Amino acid sequence: MDAGGLNGLKHAALGARYRFWRDEDGVRHVFSVYRPDAAPDYPDALAVVSRRTPAGSIAMWAGPASNARTAALRMRGDEIHIHVFGEENAPALRRLMDRNAMDRGEASQLPRPAMQALCLPARRHAA
Repeated sequence: MDAGGLNGLKHAALGARYRFWRDEDGVRHVFSVYRPDAAPDYPDALAVVSRRTPAGSIAMWAGPASNARTAALRMRGDEIHIHVFGEENAPALRRLMDRNAMDRGEASQLPRPAMQALCLPARRHAA
């Protein structure tokens, strides 16, 4: 779920460069925003292909950053949002990285479809 931009930077150049997304547990994670043709393919990063709307960003696809440019072309995404994993791996986001689970017949291990993890009903809070 799109959880907004960085507070205090809304009108600055950095404000448009970062976006928060909430995972299926409601935890906010910061993502860097890139044009589809400029997104890096970091080896240990989750990418979200999104489309901008007046109501906020809509997630179209989520998976490894190395596949994001192709997904953005296929989905006609406006942006690619990238979260680089640090020492704390964010288990809910890490599950979205295992795109091979379905190929190996392990889809039942995933609690819900990958896109639902970032597209929960909006919980708007005052900024």
